[in-house]
Amino acid sequence: MAEALPATIDRAALVHALAALGVPRGGLVMVHSSLRSLGAVDGGANTVVAALLESLGPEGTLVAPAFTYPVAKHPGFAFDPANTPSCMGAISDAVRRHPAARRSLHLNHSVAAIGPLAAALTTAQAWTTESPIGQVIGRAGHFLLLGVPYQNLTAMHFMEVALGVPYRTSGSMSGRLRLPDGSLGELVSHVTPSRSGHVGSDYNRIGQALDDAGVVAIGAVGNALARLVAGSEVRDACAAYYARDPLAFVRKNGALTRLTRGHAVDTARGTLCVVDPARIYVPTLTPLRQASALEPRQTDPDGGQSAHNETRTPTHDSSPQRLGRD
Repeated sequence: MAEALPATIDRAALVHALAALGVPRGGLVMVHSSLRSLGAVDGGANTVVAALLESLGPEGTLVAPAFTYPVAKHPGFAFDPANTPSCMGAISDAVRRHPAARRSLHLNHSVAAIGPLAAALTTAQAWTTESPIGQVIGRAGHFLLLGVPYQNLTAMHFMEVALGVPYRTSGSMSGRLRLPDGSLGELVSHVTPSRSGHVGSDYNRIGQALDDAGVVAIGAVGNALARLVAGSEVRDACAAYYARDPLAFVRKNGALTRLTRGHAVDTARGTLCVVDPARIYVPTLTPLRQASALEPRQTDPDGGQSAHNETRTPTHDSSPQRLGRD
């Protein structure tokens, strides 16, 4: 019989679960996450970030997406590295707000990082081998999916770009940047949107193959089904599958591959991967249902599909942006 989950999860329990999963002390880890998937966490997202940093230790580096693509094209948007919240949920925004965090400059796909490698990771241009994701792979780092599916793994998008898939283009977008003195400057960001007519990407397909190959550590962290995979395994699997099938990343018949481990539950903010759907933390009455492979998703205008959960679209003006958090 499965061990009963406590009513609330504290920092010590999270550290224990992360160690059991194999989070490497002194390592480099990029986390994609859902706070609600964990269940009720004592102290919320800040506790999760503290547990991740404790697990990695002082020599480790934590990276989180601080993406703003849901709001970046709004006419009033100005990217403020210090104050524009992440649209990728409470944990990612807690990483961004950490006193030791550094943030890269990108209108759509900035990242936040804490640790010895933070400066190197956040000063490179997106979507190149020296980009934050490229460095996670190149520096023998890992990706941690904490209660979310492979569809959230932006490294798959990175590999589409690295492999030169024909349905992506390369270009730039220009927007406003809030400078440290409060004035506005210009920020030009490298983007890799999908071409018109692209039916969408299915990163779960290669993800399921990684699961089946036994190269992914899978376990429970609180109520979240967590996956820890080496960046090199993601890189090699993507390259191998694309060499055999040029449509390896593309949805077939409009559907996403269903992952076979745990439960996939759709919410208004994205798909969650959990041990027990009844233990998802729901602060308000939000309908939950089993995920459908045909369910439409919020679209990332650069990524060509919605990969990320727990996003919100706020109103905007020309002042520094402050988004709500879970």
